[in-house]
Amino acid sequence: MAAGYEKTGVAPSDVGDTSSLSYVIHDVDLDRQTQLLQNEIEREIAASQPLVTDKIPTAQLQSEYALDDKIYQDKVAELMKKYKYIRRTRGDGNCFYRAFAFGYLEKNLINKKELDRFRQLTYDLKDQLVKLGYQDFTLEDVRSVVIEIIDNISKEGTEQSLIENFCSPSYSNYFVAYLRLFVSGYLQMNREFFENFIEDGKSIKEFCCTEVEPMERESDNIHIIALTKAAVVPLRVIYMDRSQQSSLTIHDFAGTDEGTNENFEPMITMLYRPGHYDLLYEN
Repeated sequence: MAAGYEKTGVAPSDVGDTSSLSYVIHDVDLDRQTQLLQNEIEREIAASQPLVTDKIPTAQLQSEYALDDKIYQDKVAELMKKYKYIRRTRGDGNCFYRAFAFGYLEKNLINKKELDRFRQLTYDLKDQLVKLGYQDFTLEDVRSVVIEIIDNISKEGTEQSLIENFCSPSYSNYFVAYLRLFVSGYLQMNREFFENFIEDGKSIKEFCCTEVEPMERESDNIHIIALTKAAVVPLRVIYMDRSQQSSLTIHDFAGTDEGTNENFEPMITMLYRPGHYDLLYEN
């Protein structure tokens, strides 16, 4: 054996092709860098964007788009005719659920009967999820926090106390997580209807595990339909995008199976711009 190989007992020719190992190391390094970058972006968003803001005039949206951006400037002008204020939510993938929770509770600050109805739905959800195979102990803590928020609002809720609750991640994120379970439970209990809308060959259970329950997963129409039906809360979404259509697009989501009509009255109204939901308030 050559002296240069005595320490390892392996000659270079015995090692084989190391190129595949290099690719693995390179991929791992890229994954680590990507995760670090993602973490930094999330920290910057958290530092610059509160989970929920105070109301601001919708006129401020005009400054977000170039003056010569006619499509958006025209749509903002149309929006201002009916909606005076907007309340922003953090763009963290949970914006739809956070806007829904805040908008619902704000609308019913002094409506104890409605809050009691929703509280009972919230309480009953855990037992429904247990029947679907979820572990009781994993649901109890989340439900307790949500019930606590509802009870506090019912007793002495104000807009300011609601903002404080929803700007606290320990409260706000628990509410978001439980609303995600509302959606998951409703989809699974109505799988025969919703499975026709699931792509990529996923089962309803797989879809819920990957696209509904994880925090920061964005929402689509299927999530909106399920939550409005599960919570029995009518919702209006104003879509504002770069389509050439001059007018805003309005989508109404009924809280029951009766559907919508010209007399539709939403409990919550949201503004949707590609990838993000905020709350809207009429003049």
